[in-house]
Amino acid sequence: MIKFLSSARLTVVCLFLLFILTFWGTIAQVGQGLYAAQERFFNSFFFLAAGFIPFPGAQLVLWVLFINLIASTIVTFKKYSQWTNAGLFITHCGLLLYFVAAFMVFHVSQESSLRLAEGESTNVSVSYLEWELAYWMDQSQDRRVTAFDAKDFKEGQNIPFENKDFSIRVEKYFSNSDAYNDPGVPNRSDILNASGITLLKPQPQMKERDQNIAGGIFDLNFAHQSHTLILSGVDSGPTAVNIDGKTYYFVLRHKNYPLPFTIRLDHFKAEFHPGTQMAKSYESTVTISMGPSERQARIFMNNPLRYKDYTLYQASYDADNGGRQYSTLAVVKNFARILPYIGCLVVFFGLALHYLIQAFIAKARV
Repeated sequence: MIKFLSSARLTVVCLFLLFILTFWGTIAQVGQGLYAAQERFFNSFFFLAAGFIPFPGAQLVLWVLFINLIASTIVTFKKYSQWTNAGLFITHCGLLLYFVAAFMVFHVSQESSLRLAEGESTNVSVSYLEWELAYWMDQSQDRRVTAFDAKDFKEGQNIPFENKDFSIRVEKYFSNSDAYNDPGVPNRSDILNASGITLLKPQPQMKERDQNIAGGIFDLNFAHQSHTLILSGVDSGPTAVNIDGKTYYFVLRHKNYPLPFTIRLDHFKAEFHPGTQMAKSYESTVTISMGPSERQARIFMNNPLRYKDYTLYQASYDADNGGRQYSTLAVVKNFARILPYIGCLVVFFGLALHYLIQAFIAKARV
């Protein structure tokens, strides 16, 4: 088994499959969008090609390649203990660092998105999958929002908002649910919801996790009375509640992440294949503001914008009923962004050392 797992043939097969997946996934981003292509080709163990042919995803191929590299290192460890093969050992260490970096990027990096029309700006990105319960008092654009992560909500849990005007407890929370305005439910004044929702029904988790719609039933206590606060991801707006003469706004929304800069969409351009609505290419011209300094950049396929630990990709676009176009940018905060570069340098140093040693040995023999 070790001999098979350490085989160079297995290495070549894995590298060939990665080449196919990278090329195929990159081309698919144009028609399917960045997120769908990423989930299908790179975040999966298997997917169906042409709708019925099982094809290995990048996760499976990378795990096999990682095991192949470990097995190869074990088999040739005695060989690597010789000084003449020090370069190969360093090269293997560099390749292993690649896999460590890939693992950290996949499990530690923070992915979100932002959607802008021309002239709009923001300093907040929105999570694809995570939800939060948020409230605020001021309806202005510069309002101060307090939010609590919803991923660990449990029935009976008191949410530790530092606010003396009210307390809130989780009655039920569903990571995916359908919301209804059930006419069979009596008109109860203690049910609070801006969209008229009176009933939530839990649903199974969707295969495409970004299609899950969270919903929750909360016990909102103020003025020594309990009120039922029903919130859903499909709510058209926040639920306004008058508490002690103050108006609070409650909402269950995708988790927001503050950005260390403000981004403004200056211009968006989309080109289509002749006679179709299929996008040929699209790009965004944006201005990044960091305090008093500004810089302009173009973001398009395979040309992201990088700022410190953040990388912004052109992900997709859409248009409203009035024809106004919106650009969606993927925002990735990658704490381990430098690791692949370190791995590349280690591999380069190992290969250079190996060829120098071999050249020295060849010259000594002559």
